[in-house]
Amino acid sequence: MTRAPAAPLAFTLALGAAALSVACRDQERGVPEPLESIPPLPDRTAERTDEKPGFIAALTPKESGDVTAPYTSASATILVKLGDAVTKGQILARLDDRVLRQELDAAKAQLKTSRASINQAVVDKKGAEVVLNREKSAEAAGVGSKAEVAAARQAVEKATASISYAIATAEERTTRIAQLQDHLREMTLVSPIAGSVAAIYAQNGARVEEGHTVIRVISGGVYVKFAIPADKAGTVKPGDAVDLRLDRRTELLTATVDQVSPELDAVAQMVIARAELVNAPADLQPGTVGRILPKIAHAAQPRP
Repeated sequence: MTRAPAAPLAFTLALGAAALSVACRDQERGVPEPLESIPPLPDRTAERTDEKPGFIAALTPKESGDVTAPYTSASATILVKLGDAVTKGQILARLDDRVLRQELDAAKAQLKTSRASINQAVVDKKGAEVVLNREKSAEAAGVGSKAEVAAARQAVEKATASISYAIATAEERTTRIAQLQDHLREMTLVSPIAGSVAAIYAQNGARVEEGHTVIRVISGGVYVKFAIPADKAGTVKPGDAVDLRLDRRTELLTATVDQVSPELDAVAQMVIARAELVNAPADLQPGTVGRILPKIAHAAQPRP
């Protein structure tokens, strides 16, 4: 009888079943699969190379003047609109000056009182001098006393002091009036330069705070201000020609670098630079952002 080979076959089947059982238990226990069975991670290199070329830039007005509120005012009357052409010294807005005018009226009234006090003190002094001379004559004639002369002399000195005090008070109030008049003139806001109104920060009739900008005037066209990252410092220098790509414009503009800061901004970690536009279009708006693209010279092709 030839049944002996059945034992090895049964052993092989049992071994396979055991291996399958172990594999099932490992999967249930969370045992990781062999490295060969884990698919490779996707290549993310392409996703990390989408950085925009060049340096971030913005159009900046060549000349600008901010008109600020010298004092807090309950309201502002704006006399211009965005885009209006203005001349140097032109009135742009007026701040509410009612409180200042009330203070000025009060100061003028106080000055009148001080001047009246001066006149009264002068009259008092003259009267005291008359009394002093009479008491001196009486003492010389033997009908007066030294005490009466001393009292009359003291009255003269008191009147003299009153005159000095009244004069000082009048001068102080005169100075105060001059200050209030200067303040009133400052409540009329004028343009520091000739140009056009670029921004109005206060609403007509709204309250404004001391030191806050009310209106901004710009003039003289625009230049390009851009920032060079620290690791790209030295890639451009004054005199270099660069391209400028502005947002919402299809054509490239040309500019020439004229200034590069000699130091790195410690906070931004950027080098600030400036470029002048060549044949700049007339419709460029300050504040427009874009990218400065350095012109990189291509390496010469090797000859065959």
